[in-house]
Amino acid sequence: MNNANQTNIQLDMQASIDAIKADMYDTGDLVVKKIEFENNKVIGILYLGGLADPTDLLNKLVKFPEITNDEIGNIDYLVSLLEIRANNSVETIEEAVEELISGCTIFLLEGATQALSVDTISVQTRSVKEPENEVSIKGPHDGFTESLTNNIALVRFHCKSSRLKVEYKKISSYTKNTIAILSIQGIVSDDILQEVHNRISNIPEEDFLDVNYMEEWLTDNKWTLFPLIETTERPDKAVGALLDGRIVIMLNAVPGALIVPYVYFQSLQVSEDYYWRYHVSTILRLLRLLCTFITLFLPAFYIATVTYHPEFLPTPLLMSVVQGSEPVPYPTLVEVLLMEGVFEILREAGIRLPKQVGSAVSIVGALVLGQAAVQAGIVSPETVILVAFTGICSFTIPATSAAYAVRFVRFFVIISAGILGYVGLMAAAILIFIHLSSLRSFGVPYLSPMAPFNWSDSIDIFFRRPLTLSKKRSSLFRVKGFMRSGKK
Repeated sequence: MNNANQTNIQLDMQASIDAIKADMYDTGDLVVKKIEFENNKVIGILYLGGLADPTDLLNKLVKFPEITNDEIGNIDYLVSLLEIRANNSVETIEEAVEELISGCTIFLLEGATQALSVDTISVQTRSVKEPENEVSIKGPHDGFTESLTNNIALVRFHCKSSRLKVEYKKISSYTKNTIAILSIQGIVSDDILQEVHNRISNIPEEDFLDVNYMEEWLTDNKWTLFPLIETTERPDKAVGALLDGRIVIMLNAVPGALIVPYVYFQSLQVSEDYYWRYHVSTILRLLRLLCTFITLFLPAFYIATVTYHPEFLPTPLLMSVVQGSEPVPYPTLVEVLLMEGVFEILREAGIRLPKQVGSAVSIVGALVLGQAAVQAGIVSPETVILVAFTGICSFTIPATSAAYAVRFVRFFVIISAGILGYVGLMAAAILIFIHLSSLRSFGVPYLSPMAPFNWSDSIDIFFRRPLTLSKKRSSLFRVKGFMRSGKK
């Protein structure tokens, strides 16, 4: 902010109050109180009702019957009088307004060119609960809330390290939101951390209501369907990312965080993998990887086989498919696209409806529509089974944004296979691989560690190493401290 255009706090307290009111357009929730002492000395108190609660401070002031002429303009004396530790002196009207909208209480002193700002924010927020979008069977069950202070405290609760560094930045023109950038010094790459700061500094004064607003400004490629930045509502997942040398970005009033850099194979991993025995976690990782391939390619493979290459099917299965498709007036491609579209509509309807009826509508709707469609001869039973199985497999992808990307790209693969058969299927797969290989997340290749290939890190895609053998951090994020024990 340009200091030349700012207005200093006036010696006349009432003039300063009027200037603050004018700068806030005489808002109705600005509370102005004056405490008059026995010697006719006055202190002005300003705060936003509902956002700040200075009751305790006001009770301390009224206990003192008078303030002398020397003490009335003394900021240090007022600090000792209020018995506070965290305080901030304010010299301009604009600074006072910034403090007010941040939940502080402003104390104006007669005859002083400075005001006192005390943090008295008191916003009713929900208590810490398990995030609904990232449910954990085993491990911590706490989740981020809408309070930035609480969220940072949750991270520190899980990571009691003096190397955990928090950096604040103000952003946006109207909402005046605060961004917190978290990193662990000695592990995080200085180049990536500097790149994060540069990208945030280059964001114009937009008004962000959620971290996804900011994600569109920070991402390397704004046109891809695949997420290049990870989001989470779990403190333990954020701490795990910090310990891997990644950076966590939080926004005030948002129950979530962004994690950068991000590679695709992390969308198939969850923090819960490290709370189970490594045998179980390895099986689950392989299952998620298999289900991702099924979600993306199975419908297209079915269409290409039935339409262009039926000789690959066993004779009994081929006869069953032919008999089921005989009353259907549409080709297999139209069948699958129709059922996939209906399934996506039911899935979206189940999400938007209240919880009490959402799941019931999704299940009943799928059963009723599927059975009715088969009896009406609109689709074959094999197509219904295929689409239902593919949809169930898509639910195993932990990252919601990655799951959406796979489901939408699946339509491109289906159409390609429906037009050119196996050739179209392979062409679509190659194009997807080329696209993913070209993506970067803060300079880190998106398909790392498979492309470019890194043997040591690629094992972690398929297998969860025993913790006794996980002595080194991944080299994907160019960390400075590779050894997890801190020893080289």
